[in-house]
Amino acid sequence: MKLLHLTDTHLGIRRSYEGADTGWTRADDHAKAMERALQPALRGEVDAVIHSGDVFDRSRPPQSAIATADRLLRAVARRVPTFVIPGNHDRHGVCRTLPVGAPGLTVCDRPSRIVIGGVAIAFVPYRRTPSAWMYAAQQAIGAGADWLVAHQGFDGQTVPGLTFRVGKPADTLGAQHIPDGVSHILSGHLHPRQSVQLGSSTVVTPGSTERTSWSEAHQTKGFAIWDSDNPRPWRFVDVPSRPMVHVRCQADLAHIVPGSLVRCSPTLRADALARGGWLTWPRVAHARPARPPSAQLSLLMAS
Repeated sequence: MKLLHLTDTHLGIRRSYEGADTGWTRADDHAKAMERALQPALRGEVDAVIHSGDVFDRSRPPQSAIATADRLLRAVARRVPTFVIPGNHDRHGVCRTLPVGAPGLTVCDRPSRIVIGGVAIAFVPYRRTPSAWMYAAQQAIGAGADWLVAHQGFDGQTVPGLTFRVGKPADTLGAQHIPDGVSHILSGHLHPRQSVQLGSSTVVTPGSTERTSWSEAHQTKGFAIWDSDNPRPWRFVDVPSRPMVHVRCQADLAHIVPGSLVRCSPTLRADALARGGWLTWPRVAHARPARPPSAQLSLLMAS
C-alpha cells in the first residue's frame, strides 16, 4: 500500500509585499504548493492521501482559501480515498469549511480507526494536553493500529531555537503517551521535516508544504510518500518554494532572483527592488506609551 502524506498547507495565509505582481498574495504560493504536493495522487501513483492537519492558516479562513481547499480535495478524492484531521489552526473544526460528504473524502474530526490497504491506521485530531490526546488515541486505536495520524509536537523534535520536551510546550507528547503496537506516527504541526524515535514508534513529520515564516527561509518543503511493503516505509519528496532572502549587506543582494521574498534594511530597499525582489516591511518596535499621571495614581491606590 502506498499513500501520500502532506500537512500544514496553511491555505489563506496573509502576507503583503512591496513590488509583488499585481493581484498576487502569499496565499497563492500556499495554494500552488498544496496542488504540487498532490500531483502523485492526481496521477494515480498512490492508493490514498492523508492530510495531518492545519489545512488553513487560521480557524476562520477567507472564502478564497475555502474554495481552494474544496477544489483540490474534491479533485484528489475523485482519484483516491483522502483523509483529513484537524490541526491546532483548525481548532474550531474543519467540517464547516471542507467539502464534507464529497465522494472519497473523509474528515476525521473525531478519533477514528480506518484500514487502508491492509494497514490499520488510527486518526487522532489535535488535543491541547497529553492526557486528552491519550484518551482520544485510545478511542481511535480500538482493536489495534499499525500506524497513527496525529497533529502534535513530540519529545525530541526541533524547530529553530527550540527542542520539544514533554510539557514544553504543554501539548508535547512523549513515549509514555503513545499506545502500544503503533510502529509509525504520521504527524503534522512542526514545519521543518524530521523523524524521531520514541520507544518503539517512529514519528515522521514531512513539514509544511510552503514556508510560512522567515525562520523557515532555508528549509526544504514537500511531503512524504509511504510504502507499507518497505522496512523503512517513508521517504520525503521536495516541492519548490519561493526563495526567501535576508539582505543584511550589499553582498547579500546577489542572492536575489526576480520574485524572491526579501527582508532588508531601508537603505538597501531600492537596490533589492531593482533586482526584482518582493519586499516585506520590517517590523518596527514601538515603545509602550506612558500612562498619564492620573492613571498611575489610580494604579497606586488600587495596589
